[in-house]
Amino acid sequence: MTELPWRVPLRRLQSELMSLMMGGDAGISAFPDGDNIFQWTGTITGGAGTVYEGLTFKLSLKFPTGYPYEAPAVTFNPPSCFHPNVDQYGNICLDILKEKWSAVYNVRTILLSI
Repeated sequence: MTELPWRVPLRRLQSELMSLMMGGDAGISAFPDGDNIFQWTGTITGGAGTVYEGLTFKLSLKFPTGYPYEAPAVTFNPPSCFHPNVDQYGNICLDILKEKWSAVYNVRTILLSI
């Protein structure tokens, strides 16, 4: 029996959500938007001693049905982060979200890399 194409990303995203909830990483969080496991909202809090200290940035994460073999689309929402690797629309220029994407990366890796 052939597995439906959305089952692999569904299981992976459910597992990643549990890991994030149990992990307790300071300064990052991400949760599905309502009932849509393929669209998440993430937050990153600026680190101490940086120009972003005390600021919280909201991100939109959209996962393709090919996840984890295809990278999610991640943008700042709204496009509020002033950084040379973020364009005026909130798109992030980060190699692991583009040509360097690997299935070993996950939501936690993405948020910590940003």
